Amino acid sequence: MLISCGMFLGVNAQITYGFDYKENFQNFTHKDQNSAIVIALYNSNLDSTTQPYSAILSVVDKTSNPVLTAENTKQFNMLPQQKVEFVIGQKGYRNEIQVKINPIVDNEFWGQKLFQLNLTTLEGFTADNLAYGHQFITVVIDYDGTKIGVPRVDKSNFTVYPNPTKDKVFVEGVNVQNIQVMDMMGKVVLEQTTPRNEINIETLPAGMYTLHAMSEKGLVVQKIVKN
Repeated sequence: MLISCGMFLGVNAQITYGFDYKENFQNFTHKDQNSAIVIALYNSNLDSTTQPYSAILSVVDKTSNPVLTAENTKQFNMLPQQKVEFVIGQKGYRNEIQVKINPIVDNEFWGQKLFQLNLTTLEGFTADNLAYGHQFITVVIDYDGTKIGVPRVDKSNFTVYPNPTKDKVFVEGVNVQNIQVMDMMGKVVLEQTTPRNEINIETLPAGMYTLHAMSEKGLVVQKIVKN
């Protein structure tokens, strides 16, 4: 997955360093050991950079922020802080450095765990120049709980509609046993425990959520937008 960088007006005209996502979150599966954040350096002049550009990539997990649900060394394994530096002489429009999150497989838990990655101690650019204005992203690790009979249902086998919606959400293609709606921090904000292939999210504030529906085929996971 990708991270990109801010803007610096100097010898290289426009340098961009920061998180390369319009949204300030990214999803990974706990089984993908190649899951990585990509820090990218963009140079609008296509010449060689004449100074280094760097930031400290810092981990924030549940030990320092109780709103978060993932803990370093338990759900993932990263250095608490590491310098991500592009040295002098980077050539061309785009250069990248991959930083693995090293997810830890858990075959008992199903759902999501969240932590954050922050860019601090910026060198060569300022926070005002970060791409999309993001100085941090929320990292979502998805679990499918294969050992307890909760495989993830392939998206081709179900439909969640309408999306976006202002009230009801319907699930087709499976028989739903219960539904949970989580906010982007992984907190359950709405739950329906009776078998029914719809849920009314009218009472929720506008924003993005994740719908988790247990069915006879496994776990349905779908991001939904409340208007």
